[in-house]
Amino acid sequence: MKLRHLFTINIFIAAFFGLGCAIFPELIYWLFGIVPDEAAIWSARLLGGSILGFATLMWFGMRTASVEARRAIALALLLQDAVSFIASLFFQLTGQVNLFGWFSLALYGALALAYAYFLVLRPQAA
Repeated sequence: MKLRHLFTINIFIAAFFGLGCAIFPELIYWLFGIVPDEAAIWSARLLGGSILGFATLMWFGMRTASVEARRAIALALLLQDAVSFIASLFFQLTGQVNLFGWFSLALYGALALAYAYFLVLRPQAA
């Protein structure tokens, strides 16, 4: 597997959650068993825009010939996924979300590990 393949997989995940948060935030909260207020809906829409921005970076990373650019994008995504994993872990352990929260936690963890793999163990595969 190459980093470009990871970007391709991640684009579909980001598009799903980015569009979901931006357009249907109530549905995303429902999946996690959370009843949102207006501030939470606003925050979800902002998050959706950020996720779609990351998807755009992945798209260009997938298509660029620059190894340096792909590595920079992978580093940004590693940071995003690692922070999201830690935040999701704390939130999940408080019991404020349903079992679907474990899916989110596993997804962030897997993506963080995959980006770390390409940055640390297989940098030549970038």
